[in-house]
Amino acid sequence: GQGTYTTADGSKYVGELNDNKKNGQGTYTFANGDKYVGEFKDGMRNGQGTYTWQNPWEQYEGEWKDDTTHGQGTYTYADGKIEKGLWENGEFLGE
Repeated sequence: GQGTYTTADGSKYVGELNDNKKNGQGTYTFANGDKYVGEFKDGMRNGQGTYTWQNPWEQYEGEWKDDTTHGQGTYTYADGKIEKGLWENGEFLGE
């Protein structure tokens, strides 16, 4: 079902839960202000989602597998550089 929980460090999750794990759609806001909005499976980022870093501002939008960038996605760096294409285990492979 739906749920909300806050960790001891101030991080917060709002979204779908199954067996006390993040499963389905949800938003996880980290204590430092970073935020992930998207799909979870067994407590990890899996499927489509967007992760936004706050300091410096950077963003990845695309596919995730086991908490890392994996599949098609776009990473926008603080300096404006954009990497768009295939990611595998957190590494950019190219278009």
